[in-house]
Amino acid sequence: MSQHIKELNSTEVLNLIFTHLTKVSSLHNYTDVLNELANMGKALTNADRCTVWVVSDDKKTIKTKVAHGIDEIEIPINSGLVGDAILNSKKIMIDDVYQDSRFNQDIDKKTGYKTKSMIVMPMYDYEDNIIGAFQAINHRGSKDGFDKADEERLTLANTYAAETIISSKLSDEIDETQREVVFTMGAIGESRSKETGNHVKRVAEYSKILALAYGLDDKEAELLKQASPMHDIGKVAIPDSILNKPGRFDENERYIMNKHAQLGYHMIKNSSRPLLQAAAIVAYEHHEKWDGSGYPNQISGENIHIYGRITALADVFDALGSDRVYKKAWDDEKILHLIKDEKGKHFDPKLVDVFFDNLDTILKIRDTYKDIYKSNITCNKDINKNIQILGAYGTKGKNKGTTSFYINKNTLIDAGNVINQLDVKSVDIENIYVTHSHLDHVGDIAYMLDNYFVLRKKTLNIIALPKTIEAIQNSLLNDKLWPDFSKIKLHHSDKFAISYTKIEENKIYNISKTETIQPFSTDHTIDSCGYIYTNDGHSVLITADTYALDNVIDIINNNLSIKSVVIECSFPNHMEKLAILTKHLTPKLLFKQLEKITRKDFQLYIHHIKPSYEEIIKDEIEENHGDFFPIVLTDGDNICF
Repeated sequence: MSQHIKELNSTEVLNLIFTHLTKVSSLHNYTDVLNELANMGKALTNADRCTVWVVSDDKKTIKTKVAHGIDEIEIPINSGLVGDAILNSKKIMIDDVYQDSRFNQDIDKKTGYKTKSMIVMPMYDYEDNIIGAFQAINHRGSKDGFDKADEERLTLANTYAAETIISSKLSDEIDETQREVVFTMGAIGESRSKETGNHVKRVAEYSKILALAYGLDDKEAELLKQASPMHDIGKVAIPDSILNKPGRFDENERYIMNKHAQLGYHMIKNSSRPLLQAAAIVAYEHHEKWDGSGYPNQISGENIHIYGRITALADVFDALGSDRVYKKAWDDEKILHLIKDEKGKHFDPKLVDVFFDNLDTILKIRDTYKDIYKSNITCNKDINKNIQILGAYGTKGKNKGTTSFYINKNTLIDAGNVINQLDVKSVDIENIYVTHSHLDHVGDIAYMLDNYFVLRKKTLNIIALPKTIEAIQNSLLNDKLWPDFSKIKLHHSDKFAISYTKIEENKIYNISKTETIQPFSTDHTIDSCGYIYTNDGHSVLITADTYALDNVIDIINNNLSIKSVVIECSFPNHMEKLAILTKHLTPKLLFKQLEKITRKDFQLYIHHIKPSYEEIIKDEIEENHGDFFPIVLTDGDNICF
C-alpha cells in the first residue's frame, strides 16, 4: 500500500475499504479488530503509523490500545496533541509537530522515532462522550503532510474504531453485571442461612487456586471462580425454620435441606450463558462424594464434574473453619485431619494432594477475606479480660442502644444505654467515666437514678473533664431538664445521690488493685476525652467520638500493652462533609488515618455507627479496611483484651 491513495480511482478506494472491512467482519477479538482498523486508516491516508488511544475509566490517563511500531504507552490525559484533541473535543492536523508547543516529544526521545506530520481525531460514544482518539502519523507521499481528503478518509476508520470500543465496553459491562448478579445471588443464599459474610468470596478464590493446580486452563479456572458463589443458591427456597435450626435435623428436615442442590440447579439450568451453566453444575454436584455416598444423585469418581469436586472441597474446608448457627468453628488441625481422612471417600484423591500442595496460598486467601462482622462475641476462655458493650451505636434506633461500656460490676465508661441492658443491676454502678456531655453518652444517668432510687445505697460518682461536668450540671441534671440529684440524698443514707469528680488528661487513676484508667484528649466539637483502661497489664483504648487520630495513633504505636482498640465510625463515605463538620469519622477517613499505625498486633473494634446507615457503613468498612480486620460492635458484644 505504498502508493498514495489519491492516485487510486474511486473504485480502487472502495475495494481497499471493502478488503479491510471484510477482514474486520471475520474477527472476534476486540484488539484484533482495532488493529485491522488501524491498518485501514494507515492505508487510506498513506500514513507511516496509526494509533488508537483509549481514555481510562477515571478520565485521568489515555493509553494506546493499538499502536504501529511501539509498545503500549499510558500518559496523562492532558499530555501532547492527542490529549489536547481529547480535552478540547477537536480534530488536529499539523504538517510539522515540532513547531507546535503542544507536542509531547518524550515518546520520540524514548523510541528514536521522528514524528513530523499528524492527524488526530477524537472518538465519541453514543452520548457524545469522548472515549479516545484515532491518530495518523507521518504522511508518506510527496507532499509535506496530510490534507482534507486524508482527514475525511481517516474518519471512516475512526468511526468503526469508536463502534468497536463501545461494543467492547458494553460487552464488558454485561459480563461484569452477570458476575455481580451471580455473586450477589450466592451471597443471598448464604445470608439467609446466617452463614459467614465472606464465605462465598473465599470459596471462589480457593476454587480457582485448586482448578489451576489441578490442570484447568486460566479461562476455565476463572469461570469456576465466577460460578462457585452460586453453590448454595438453592437455600433461598429452604424454610427459615430448617435453614437456621441450631440443633440436628430430623429425617424429614434433612430431606428438605438436601433438596437445595436440586432446587439451585433447576433455578439456572436453562440459561445459555456459560457462567450460569457452570453455576448450575456447581449447585447440582458440590454435595456429591467421590465414593458415591453424596447427594442428590449418588454419582461417584470422575462422573462428578470437576467443578463439583473442586467446589466440594473448597466449601467444606471453609465451612468447617467458620462459625455457623449449628456449630462453632473447628481448629485447623482438626479440619486438615478430616480432609486427609476423607481422601478417596468424600474428596477426589488427586484434589486432596493438590489442596495440601497449595495450603499456604489457601490460608493466605482465608486471612485476606476473614469475616469482619461478628455478633454475640464471646472471649476465649483463656482470656479473662473483657468489657461488655451495653450500647454500641451513635444514636438510638429500634433495638439499638447508644454508647456505654460495662468495665466491671461497679464501673461504666459513658451511660447511653444502661437500663435496657442492666435493668436492676444498674443500682450497683458507683462510677461512670464520661467521655463528653452529648446526650447519647450520658442520657441514662438520669434514668439510673430515677428508676431505682430507693434501691441505691451508694452515691453515683460522675467522673469527667471539668467542662463535661459543668455541661451535665448546667444542661441535664439542673432541676429544669431533670432533677439535680447532687442536692438529693439517698433514700436510706445521708449521702447525696450523685457526686462529681474532675479528672485531668494523661493522668492515670486507680480503679482497683489491678485496674487503672487514663483519659486522653480526643478531637470532637466539645471538650472530650477517650480512655485507656488497663486490667492486670492488659489494656484497651476507647476513643469515643473523635475526628483527628494523630495522638491516638501515637499512643497505640508506643503502648504495647494495648491489645484492643475501639474507634468510632459514625457516617458513610458519601456524608464526609457532615462527618468532618460534626467531628466524626467515615470508613474512608478512618482507615486513611490508620495507615500511620506501625503495629498490627491488636484487635480493632468499631462502634458509634448511626443505625440507619449501618449496612452501608459495614460494606464500606469491608472495602476500605486495608490491613485491618475490624469487628463492628453491637449491643451485648464483648471486647476481649
